[in-house]
Amino acid sequence: MTDVYVSKVTSAGQISLPKALREALGIEEDYIVIEPIGDALLLRKIKSMKEEIYEYFEKEAKIKGITKEKLEKVLKKSSRKILKELYDAQA
Repeated sequence: MTDVYVSKVTSAGQISLPKALREALGIEEDYIVIEPIGDALLLRKIKSMKEEIYEYFEKEAKIKGITKEKLEKVLKKSSRKILKELYDAQA
């Protein structure tokens, strides 16, 4: 993205992000961080908590060599065990 965009700052201090830029960055009704750097402003999209958690677990799984197939196998086995413990305890 080497394009330059121009936006007007309103009297209320609001700016509009051009549609092409919002689409390219996946910005909808999100929050952004505005960080002053010298006489410039850096705008960054804030990731959702869901995105942050997903990226954390994805990174940890990759480091530990956990594949999707291994995870599905363990979850299937564990879910059976948990259901058995829950329902056998109530009988």
